[in-house]
Amino acid sequence: MAESEPVEQSGKTIEHLEGHIVRLQQSIVRELQADQAQLVQSGAARVDADWVELQQSGAQIIEADTIRARGSLALGIRADTIAAEQIGTLAMRAEEITVSDSLAGVVIGQNVQAGNLKTILFIGQNVDGHVATTFDTRGAALLGLAVGAALGVLSFISGLLGRSRR
Repeated sequence: MAESEPVEQSGKTIEHLEGHIVRLQQSIVRELQADQAQLVQSGAARVDADWVELQQSGAQIIEADTIRARGSLALGIRADTIAAEQIGTLAMRAEEITVSDSLAGVVIGQNVQAGNLKTILFIGQNVDGHVATTFDTRGAALLGLAVGAALGVLSFISGLLGRSRR
């Protein structure tokens, strides 16, 4: 069986794009499904692929086995392996993460190699490198306990005030 030809699009806005190998340049796609996807100065709402490469691109949601990104933005990334440099993301989750000079809201990874990663919440099993975080696993647990206790006290006080008015 012969390999299918790569799908290449440049300077277009596309609703749905599907193919074995998809290459986008300066294009926008709502939904992209591919075995291999490469986005260069492009945007996507949703990418579902085995292998994804982003170069100066943006995406809302990316689900892939492997993601390579440089100078890109994403709301959410879920993959087995992420290799990224100079990215910004709200959340990323992967077994293996190698990242440098990047910002992330939440990072969850089994094995993380970081070079100047700044994040709000970081949950990682094995970490090598520099991660500047607002909350680590312990900090997040303590914050959860504090917020839970505060809400419990407010609920208790609200219950007492409600009884005294009856």
